[in-house]
Amino acid sequence: MTDIDSSVRVVRGEMQPWSDLNQPGMPPAGGPVVCRLLSDLLPRAGRTLVVGPHGRDVLDLVADRSDHVTVLLRSVSDATELAAASARWDVVAGALDGLASTSVEPYDAVVAIDGLDRVLGADSPDLSWPERLAQLLKHATVDAALILGLENGFSLTSLLDRRGLDERHGDNEWWPLRDDPQRPGSVTAFTQAAERAGVSGAVAYANFGAHTLIEVRAADAARPGSLLCRLGVRGLQATAQQTPLLAPIGESAEAAALAGQLGAVPQSWLLLRGNPTRLAYAEGAADGVTVAVDRSDSGWILDAAGRPSAPDGLRARVGTRTLPDAPTAEDVLFRLAAAGDVPGIRALAAELGAWVRTRSSSDVLCFDDLVYDGSGFTSGFYGWATTEPATAGEVLAAAWHRWRDRLVGGRRRHPWPPWMAGDELVATLLRMSGDTAATSTVERGREIADAVAAATEPIVDESTVDVRSALAEAEAARHELAELQGHVFGLERTLGFRDKQLKVREQRIREMRVNVQRYEAIRNHRLFKYVRYAAKIRHPKQFARAVVRRLRG
Repeated sequence: MTDIDSSVRVVRGEMQPWSDLNQPGMPPAGGPVVCRLLSDLLPRAGRTLVVGPHGRDVLDLVADRSDHVTVLLRSVSDATELAAASARWDVVAGALDGLASTSVEPYDAVVAIDGLDRVLGADSPDLSWPERLAQLLKHATVDAALILGLENGFSLTSLLDRRGLDERHGDNEWWPLRDDPQRPGSVTAFTQAAERAGVSGAVAYANFGAHTLIEVRAADAARPGSLLCRLGVRGLQATAQQTPLLAPIGESAEAAALAGQLGAVPQSWLLLRGNPTRLAYAEGAADGVTVAVDRSDSGWILDAAGRPSAPDGLRARVGTRTLPDAPTAEDVLFRLAAAGDVPGIRALAAELGAWVRTRSSSDVLCFDDLVYDGSGFTSGFYGWATTEPATAGEVLAAAWHRWRDRLVGGRRRHPWPPWMAGDELVATLLRMSGDTAATSTVERGREIADAVAAATEPIVDESTVDVRSALAEAEAARHELAELQGHVFGLERTLGFRDKQLKVREQRIREMRVNVQRYEAIRNHRLFKYVRYAAKIRHPKQFARAVVRRLRG
């Protein structure tokens, strides 16, 4: 049993030994994107209640905005650890229904980003989700700021998870959460349940694994290639990088966006009652950077803030910029490649090359973050630049390397043969852009593209590769094996022929050796040898005089 610290107040429903902060696959709610949202949402409050496991970054931000903070955790060990970490908050160990049975002054703000799934103890009554919400709202004032989370059972990460139910959920599933028929299963049901409980004027956000937050109506309006769709797909891919999937999650997310259902498939939803001012929040390309997105008449307004941490060879820029609402150059090139329109690719490549050569900076070019409105190009929110000076050709080579990697890695259709899908294709595209495509330029572009991929793309765990990709890799391996087997068969035939030739030569050598032995057995063979040697003498008279001198000697 865990010793209960005197600074921890205990109510009914406490659990020990138990920990919600160290559950595998279920980290406490928080992260830089959530904190960016909270910084816009939470007003200056007198009293704030935080329910469930949350990260220290969230608790510190809430403490900065509140005069008094109370944190409710059902785990005694978690409560004791949190109370010992700081005196900026009061910690209560117990269940939500246990806190509701005590007389507590209402709070001006309630934060339950983790939701209502981990708020009951082992001896708590079997409360339905609406009953838990009612218990939570007992502690809030009528106009309290509220942020409430709900896990989405229809999320793409759940639908594409190839594990069985017995492997998908851990000890947190000791309570049959998904057997509750009154638990909301969609964002509409979530909003309606909150309205029935008295929460009006709330706004729902789609939470793509705490990597991206998008207002649900804006997410439903996003289409493949748009900024919000790209942010949502990046968030899902980052969330699912540790989950074994049936198929690549990016393709399914774009299909959902095409059907106007991107807001229905995130990992969870957040319901906000307060003053959210932005349409979306997302992680930047560099670590430590968050991007807030809003809409204006001229397009998207991106506000990148934070302290960027860039890999070797790159540096990241922050600030505010405006993007037109248009597809990316990558999407346009993908469509042209799928249609086999090489002249169209050549024309766009020439336009890209002319535009890059007009720039004086060494900003890294990524076609998946370069918006093309038909008349010009605008860089997006990545904000990468090389630390060493880079020529226009090297920047273009890096962009074409990255585009080729995403084209071939995504198994997309293109008009080029398989043996041309490497550096030769990049050199060809670079020549289309008006560059000479020198070997050093292509190699330098490869280095820049690898640095960008290492900083931007999620790390792929080989144990969690989706089934479709695994089957494709297995098929490619079988094809390569068949080719190698044919090559080995050809080599074996060649070796067989050579072996037969060597055997024939060996037989002839043996026959010749027998003939030589018979020849050496002739009596006058030695005389024949001396005569043959004598026939090779160039100056017989000099040789004869030398022989006479030796005989007289």
